[in-house]
Amino acid sequence: MLLLKKWLLFGLLLMSAFTRVNATEYQPWVGNIYEFEWRNSLIYQQYSQVSSGSHLKRKSGHDTFFNVSVLNTISEFSPEIEVLGANTHRQPGNIDSLKVNGRYVWKDDVAGDAITLTTGVSLTKAFWPSLKDVSSFHHGLGEAELFVSFGRERSVESDWVSRWWGMVGIGVAERGSPWMRIQGDYDMQWNEKHRLKLFCHTLWGLGRERLHLQHFHGYGSIRHQSVDLGIKYDYQIEFVGSVSCQYSYRVYALNFPAYTHRVVLQVLYTFGL
Repeated sequence: MLLLKKWLLFGLLLMSAFTRVNATEYQPWVGNIYEFEWRNSLIYQQYSQVSSGSHLKRKSGHDTFFNVSVLNTISEFSPEIEVLGANTHRQPGNIDSLKVNGRYVWKDDVAGDAITLTTGVSLTKAFWPSLKDVSSFHHGLGEAELFVSFGRERSVESDWVSRWWGMVGIGVAERGSPWMRIQGDYDMQWNEKHRLKLFCHTLWGLGRERLHLQHFHGYGSIRHQSVDLGIKYDYQIEFVGSVSCQYSYRVYALNFPAYTHRVVLQVLYTFGL
């Protein structure tokens, strides 16, 4: 049965090459009105140490995650649903979590405002195996995150050539302490086909305890911190979507997997009804 589950997950991962990768969308800009985006994630992460207080513990992780999501834009509102699958030491082909997400645009720099300003909320349902998995970030079985994102584009004629944006979020679960998420991104585009992104993504747990590998039951009570730096390349395909590849490295970790390498392969498919 375990072998069958692994082969089923592997098959889903192969199929994801024909859609798009990404996790929850936080950027302030939304898509075209009434246009759907079918998005999938094929993510591989590797680490060999986990930070526990002021010490580093030897623990290897060779993890694969598979994310499927669909979002749409209805005027200034963009809803999204997603499913995350995991193939880790703790989760051999399990459904890691289910999530619904919604963003609302209050200000739009493309329409003449000084910046684009968007607020959003994410609701997540995790499961016991994922809550006990050090490789998967969860504070509790039920989680909610509120966030605000903001940014500005620089355009030439009708196309943007560069843009910056940031996001600040705070999350809570039915157990433990809240966490904060802070992100900063800078995007460049040329020839209407090529996009390059540089980013810094951070997580800050507001708990008090350090991580104990032998008695780990989620990050809810843990004072975890992490800083990831990364780069992403997108190639736009006219009338279809895009394909992309992303790499990030964890430059700082406290009570979290340390020195983590993460590779994400991405494809985006857009369609309308």
